[in-house]
Amino acid sequence: MPITLSLLTTRAECDEALADLNGELDGYQQRTSNLDYADRRTERTQADVDGRLAGAEAEIAAYEAIMAAPNLTPTLRRQTESKLRRANDRRDNLNDRGGSRSGVARLLSEVDADQVVAQVAVLTAVIGQVTTHRAALPA
Repeated sequence: MPITLSLLTTRAECDEALADLNGELDGYQQRTSNLDYADRRTERTQADVDGRLAGAEAEIAAYEAIMAAPNLTPTLRRQTESKLRRANDRRDNLNDRGGSRSGVARLLSEVDADQVVAQVAVLTAVIGQVTTHRAALPA
């Protein structure tokens, strides 16, 4: 939809519109920064979870290897079973944490990011049009 620049009849009106548009643009740019920060934080968190998950998997493999050894003493078997159970619980908790955001939440986050990008583009274009229109008005 084209912008009706003829609604702005003086440079003062253009200045007022530009101040408001720039303020709105600033808000959207802040949202973009916040979304970028949230993405980086999610990536760091996921990397941490992935690293801890790999550690839990290695522990489970080690405890399973011990359990497979012949001639384990009953005490060592109980201790290893307990450690294996805790390692499995830790792995399950990490798997739950790593996938805690639902597909719907991730989809809506992508939609929000696309909306912000589109709004920034619209505001930037309108600011350019108002600036050009302002220059064409008498002083």
